[in-house]
Amino acid sequence: MKANCMLKFSAAVMIFAGLAACQNTDKSGNAQMDSAPVGKDSLRRASSADAANDLTNMSKVDGDGAVFMDTAAVGGMMEVDLGKLALEKSSNAQVKKFAAQMVEDHTKANTDLKAVAAKLEHLLPSAYPADVKVHMDAMGKLSGREFDKHYMDMMVNDHVKTLNLFRSANSLRAEIKDFVARTLPVLEKHHQMAEQINASLK
Repeated sequence: MKANCMLKFSAAVMIFAGLAACQNTDKSGNAQMDSAPVGKDSLRRASSADAANDLTNMSKVDGDGAVFMDTAAVGGMMEVDLGKLALEKSSNAQVKKFAAQMVEDHTKANTDLKAVAAKLEHLLPSAYPADVKVHMDAMGKLSGREFDKHYMDMMVNDHVKTLNLFRSANSLRAEIKDFVARTLPVLEKHHQMAEQINASLK
């Protein structure tokens, strides 16, 4: 694959909803969680179980395709799990409606991606990288408006990253491009919804 394609995907490597356990501080000095990209090293081995069952050498996809599929798989799992968490934690009807949509749409997308991966004999990650797990656990400690604002800020920022990743997939195998074509309109709708709801929370 051409060097510029490799560079493009290296720059685009991020979780579907791109979480990390990075933190900064707000004006009051309180710790704030940031949504940030997770690199290839974080995605390379989500668990020792995956390492023991590694079938990457049998995969019919190259490095860029594998990174895309692994990134999409982890992000898709995260969207479903965080959507379920939002349904429990949120105090806002709009946020709950959005979360339910995330669970429904990403469950379908995850099933679709698993079928593509099976066809291409590519083993998808089945667990979260450690930094993503830490961030998700921290989100579970938030509640009410604090949770709503963090969740929706994350959904806006991460859908921008996800859209960039999916729009950069034009050099991948036909099976992956077909998955992108089916999924991209749904992601664009999610981004629009997230922006509208996030604006209403300010």
